Amino acid sequence: MLASSGLVSGQNCHIHLFGYIRDTSTAAPLSYTSVYIPETGQGALADEQGYFHLEGLCPGDYTIQATRIGYQDYVRRFNIQKDTGINIQMNQTGVQLDRVEIRGLRVREDSHASQTLDGLALDAGKGLGLAESLKAIPGVSSLNTGSTIAKPVIQGLHSNRIVILNNGVRQEGQQWGSEHAPEIDPFTAQQATVIKGAGSVRYGSDALGGVILLRPAPLPEQPGLGGNLQWQGLSNGQGSIASGMLEARLPWSKLPLAGRIQGTLKRSGNLRTPDYFLQNTGLSESNFSWTLRSDHDRWYSEAYYSRYYSQVGILRDAHIGNLSDLSAAILRGRPLDDGRFSYSIDRPQQRILHELLRWTTELELGDKSRFQWQLSRQFNRRFEYDAHRQFNTLPSDFGLPQISLEITTYRIEADLEQHLWKTLELHSGVNGMSQRNTTDRGGLIPAYRNYVGGIYWTGAWKNYPAPLEVEWGLRYDLQHLSAGPFEKDTSIQNRLFRNFSGSFGTVYTLSKASKLRFNSGTAWRAPHVSEMYSEGVHHGSASFEQGNQALQPERAWNNSLTFEWSSPRGQANLFISGYYNLIRQFIYLQPMPAPVLTIRGAFPGFRYTQADARLSGLDARLSTHVGNRWLLESQTSIVQGWNRRDKEYLIYMPPVQFRYTARYSLNLEALPCPERYVQLTAIHVLRQRWVPDGVDYTPPPDGYLRLDAEAAYTTHIRKQHLEIGLSVLNLLNTRYRDYLNRLRYFAEEPGRNLVIRIRLPLSF
Repeated sequence: MLASSGLVSGQNCHIHLFGYIRDTSTAAPLSYTSVYIPETGQGALADEQGYFHLEGLCPGDYTIQATRIGYQDYVRRFNIQKDTGINIQMNQTGVQLDRVEIRGLRVREDSHASQTLDGLALDAGKGLGLAESLKAIPGVSSLNTGSTIAKPVIQGLHSNRIVILNNGVRQEGQQWGSEHAPEIDPFTAQQATVIKGAGSVRYGSDALGGVILLRPAPLPEQPGLGGNLQWQGLSNGQGSIASGMLEARLPWSKLPLAGRIQGTLKRSGNLRTPDYFLQNTGLSESNFSWTLRSDHDRWYSEAYYSRYYSQVGILRDAHIGNLSDLSAAILRGRPLDDGRFSYSIDRPQQRILHELLRWTTELELGDKSRFQWQLSRQFNRRFEYDAHRQFNTLPSDFGLPQISLEITTYRIEADLEQHLWKTLELHSGVNGMSQRNTTDRGGLIPAYRNYVGGIYWTGAWKNYPAPLEVEWGLRYDLQHLSAGPFEKDTSIQNRLFRNFSGSFGTVYTLSKASKLRFNSGTAWRAPHVSEMYSEGVHHGSASFEQGNQALQPERAWNNSLTFEWSSPRGQANLFISGYYNLIRQFIYLQPMPAPVLTIRGAFPGFRYTQADARLSGLDARLSTHVGNRWLLESQTSIVQGWNRRDKEYLIYMPPVQFRYTARYSLNLEALPCPERYVQLTAIHVLRQRWVPDGVDYTPPPDGYLRLDAEAAYTTHIRKQHLEIGLSVLNLLNTRYRDYLNRLRYFAEEPGRNLVIRIRLPLSF
């Protein structure tokens, strides 16, 4: 045995064997998979990216064994004469398929149109923010305020109509405005899943647009110490991002403990369009989080804390002193001068602090049920500074913000999961929220208290191997809102909202290669305090906003039909999802007939109104492999918003977008490697023609074609694995404006941006 394997004394036994382990059908990395060589007795455990590494091999023939619960054992014979990389593809077993189908119902999303980003597809956009990363999913766009603030838009809906679950906690902050981006560090997430449309009743009644699930990497299951270091550099804005994570599991059998600490630092300066700098568009972030978990046979308890702090510059040229200068600036469409680069963040600006603390405990009640409860606290402080101009002596309170808001949210949640008769799964749960917002400075919105209680029940039925699967859900929510006192009126206004929401969905397996999903759901959303009572300048968006106290709750009825097909060997995949959503009393911002002049300057004016609306559209993706190296992919996103009351189009809906990608995989030992590739992406956005006539301050901008290039390479230096990525965004330095950018009146989008990514996994 030793002789045939080449283990002969005197040979140079310093060969490295490394590679990735992935699911054959989904290409998802299989973390913590065991790899073993029986000839030498050596073994390794794959990390969270599915990467493994063995060293000290001599030239010869070896048997490579990979094992993971729920997957067929991988056994192959290799002749190894030098450092070798291999890709291990593992097939799920029949037992694992059943297990995944059942456990997946805990965050049930099968009948919805949903898609997931992970691995390099998610890492490539983390430096640009959460919203930019998710734009790679069909039907997802971003609503921008300038070049530094962005929030995700799902099929035309955003802000309070989208629920973001950050590490299992519903994100709560000042998310009501277009310039209030999610206070989330993208580097804490290993996977991002977008569930489109209403009907996810477990997450709340107001998820009219959908749900975004951000999941971290699982904590290690084996004793040891590991982690990673990441760095990203961006040429446009001369930005730099450093992020690190360290995790460990202690070898204590009586009280197993696992933990993780993570932190991110980010800094960038003024961004540049192809022709000029965007003054005061710098950004600074410092984020930190930790996780501690203890688990035993039938229970686990986990605590999580995160702190997010950012200082964001707002485009200086969007704050104008008088009406004539504002009209000239909109007509000109660009700053008066070309500006210069600087890291300084002056007025106007935002400063945001967000803290999240969560405690989760789960207990298995026998083999067929489990109970989970969760407590969380979130604290959010936001300061907004206007673009003060010095005409006389500076006031004594010059250093204080013009708007100061604080919001504290407490949530308690309990969920019971039950499996009955191998065909039925039931979920029931309750949750409650207590929220207090104080307005310490500024009168944009009043202080308020918000109390929400909800109860839900969901079920899922599947009789394997029957092709039909059915799921349903019902929810009741009650909300009490108390707002005031107001600047001109010391009274307190109390409003009570309550209603039902529900969903019904089916999944029908047409064949081994195709599935049909249908979902119909109804949801409702109470108007936010900002929509009812805003009155003043919103410095972050450089606009004057006026609320409407007569607003009524929104009621949505969403319907989607999704077809998925995959060729037998996975060489081609097709995803098509059509949706038809009716929203009664849809709330939106309507531009005022003329800009508004205030003591802070002149600003475009907007007021909240509502009307019955229809949102319909199509999301599609087609990908195909050509040979072993080429991957071709095309995506389409179409959404049309229609005002059923006024018989005209809705304003501020995403324009039609097409995305085309060609990827070339660099071979590794005659096998395609998903971590070594070069690709070119063309993003074609059409001019938005579905808009109401003469309502906006300027017509929609022209469409554009933007090219992005990307390359990724994985290697190892001695014992150390290394991942390197390179992207060039807006490769041709194209001049364009985005219709969903609130500051497109004053400036273009940033120009070419070279992004370098380095990731260094650590294992001790």
